[in-house]
Amino acid sequence: MKNILFIIAITLCLNNIIYSQSAGNVIYNNPYVISPKRVNISMSKAYGSTSELSAEVLMNIPASSYSVIFSVTQNGTTAGQADSLMNFRINTVERELAQFGIRKSDIHIDIISFVPSFSLILEGKKFSKTANEIPIGFQLKKNIHILIYDYDLLAELTSIMAKAEIYDIVKVDYNLDDLKFYFDTIRRTAIDIIKSKEKDYKRMGLKLDIINMYDGFNATYPLERYASYTAYYTGSSIEEIRVAKRKKAKAVKNAYITGKNARVTININNKDEEDDTEFIVKYSEKNKTIYYNKIAFNQFDVVLNADFTEPRIQIVYSLKAQYNVGNLEQHDERKRKIKESEEYGGKRRRKRI
Repeated sequence: MKNILFIIAITLCLNNIIYSQSAGNVIYNNPYVISPKRVNISMSKAYGSTSELSAEVLMNIPASSYSVIFSVTQNGTTAGQADSLMNFRINTVERELAQFGIRKSDIHIDIISFVPSFSLILEGKKFSKTANEIPIGFQLKKNIHILIYDYDLLAELTSIMAKAEIYDIVKVDYNLDDLKFYFDTIRRTAIDIIKSKEKDYKRMGLKLDIINMYDGFNATYPLERYASYTAYYTGSSIEEIRVAKRKKAKAVKNAYITGKNARVTININNKDEEDDTEFIVKYSEKNKTIYYNKIAFNQFDVVLNADFTEPRIQIVYSLKAQYNVGNLEQHDERKRKIKESEEYGGKRRRKRI
């Protein structure tokens, strides 16, 4: 029996380890993602003799080019020195970029600021001391904008910038040169989905007559889809510490925790067994990072270009169509009456003539 229980315990542990590896450390920030929940299904509703069909399409598109911005700061004792040192660093970068086929026309230098820098000097007098602010030099800030067409060059750019002691990458913009082409493609796909759903109605013995339609479109760029998280697991919680205290498991009234180095105070209801304990909780600095969090695929009828690793531009398109709905007999009868009405109206017009 003990062996069986041991095997079951080992199996459960292995399952947890495998799951955490496949899910990623982001589950530590949002433990609810591993809780089983019922999946909600969006359904089209019919109102009387009318109904609505919808098509939701997502398209993942690689960027046609990338605009990378680096920030450069240069200090100097004089304005000329700051400018000269800055130009030397930028010229070094341009020479290195030329070796990778990046043209000078694809590089733009944006001047951000050129200001004097100040420091305080303490001036002692007989009865007082005064801190006077004096200029000690100049600070020059520029941004380097670089246009590239190959995503793999991003890694090379950081190495090139490091040679010139430039370490601040401000952002990476993803460019798309023919948005209309992709929009037309995704719209045609949505129309095909609507037509396919119409056929399903016909197989069920229903006839649809369209009366209206409307649509919506949006594009999301990778810069908008990055999220932050901190991956860690705390082995012992404040609650576990309280429970471990002698005869305090049921007597704990409250505990207050504030700040990075927090002082925790436990208050006891039973004064006879009161053992007020104060302890310092020191939290370690956790490693924070960000990750690309693409739009989830589960709400769409079709996802185009679903397999990718590089962050992509995501286009979302929604098409909705409204119909009059009836069975085939009702539809044929309605068409017959319309035809008779048109023929009768035509005869009356001919008689007047």
